[in-house]
Amino acid sequence: MKLKPTTRREFIKTAGKGTAAAVLSTGLAPMVWPVKKAFAGVDTVNFAYILSDHHAPLMVMAKNWELFRDKYNMYIKPVAEGRLYDFYYDGAKLAQIKTIPTKKGPDVEKLVAQGSVDMAISGTQAILMSVDKGVDTQIISPLQTAGNVFVLKKDLPVGTWDEFIGIVKGKHKQFKIGIPGPHTVAAIIFRSALDYEKVSYTEDAANKDADIFFINMKGHGNLVAALGNNITEGIIGAQPFPSVTIDRGLGKLVLNLQDVPPDHRWQGHACCSLEATGQFLDKQPQLATRLAELLALGVMTANTDKALTATSCSAWLGVQPSVETEAMTSLSYTIEPTPQWKNSVYTYVEAMDSMGMFSGKLKGKRGTDIDALAFNFQTMEKAKANLSAKGITV
Repeated sequence: MKLKPTTRREFIKTAGKGTAAAVLSTGLAPMVWPVKKAFAGVDTVNFAYILSDHHAPLMVMAKNWELFRDKYNMYIKPVAEGRLYDFYYDGAKLAQIKTIPTKKGPDVEKLVAQGSVDMAISGTQAILMSVDKGVDTQIISPLQTAGNVFVLKKDLPVGTWDEFIGIVKGKHKQFKIGIPGPHTVAAIIFRSALDYEKVSYTEDAANKDADIFFINMKGHGNLVAALGNNITEGIIGAQPFPSVTIDRGLGKLVLNLQDVPPDHRWQGHACCSLEATGQFLDKQPQLATRLAELLALGVMTANTDKALTATSCSAWLGVQPSVETEAMTSLSYTIEPTPQWKNSVYTYVEAMDSMGMFSGKLKGKRGTDIDALAFNFQTMEKAKANLSAKGITV
């Protein structure tokens, strides 16, 4: 079936909508016969992500596929830009990758639960909620850390966290803050900090006693409208959208959410991670590994060439280059599950459990109790070993 080209307007408009199947037969050269045999009959790999520069490794790979082709002979070539790509590895076309844009992590996880996604980049907290519910998915690698910020309207006489707490705590005048969703990374971290400060909050419009009223803007991309249309006095969320409000003169940065109290609790916190379903890993382990190799290269490129990353994200997301240049200062990408990274995931579990967000497999779990349930790093470890054999260190 011939795919109809899509405009950026149509692409953004359809973000987060359902998936469609596509079919590709693989035709590989005799020199890679073992690979051909392993991937015979592979159709489209459904890959979901969030429209945010937190997922820059995917955008860098897709927007600069010639660079990856020439440098690594491993790339995704656009068939329908922003939607469908041919995946090449060592000169052989292995599969097609259907990229599925969403607005936030819980949107990704709905698709995973429906069986519509094989691999995805999603919020770590959203993946944990899927694991708790018994969904067949695990974190196969870290991908991005920090990158969530707190912005207030520019004309408010508040410049620091302590000043903010001073004007909202017990003042009997509700302060409105826009959030991308109640189960997003930003919302969980921000609520945990308010709990620490003993500041009350609500999402119930009928509750007039709480210090803060959270307004669910239903996606990171809608945060700009929260300030632009005077719906709220502040916003929390993932880059680049808070930086868009700053670039437009609507907002001012108060702090990176990794710096909220108590000290060091959220420093370098896990934000977005790479996940894969057990079914995909079981049925196509080598394909999963090769995709992980490409994503590892995407992470390395995004982390080491911030100028290229900013340009790629600007073009993909339709925001000003200056916005992405600023956003990149608060973003870091990684595939290393360091002790610090793991501890931040354990902190999520503890915080989310205390908020009543777990009722299944993760309820009551602490620390390393979650490792076998939530983590499966074997695929990325194999990917790193394959790249090392090629002389590439990531």
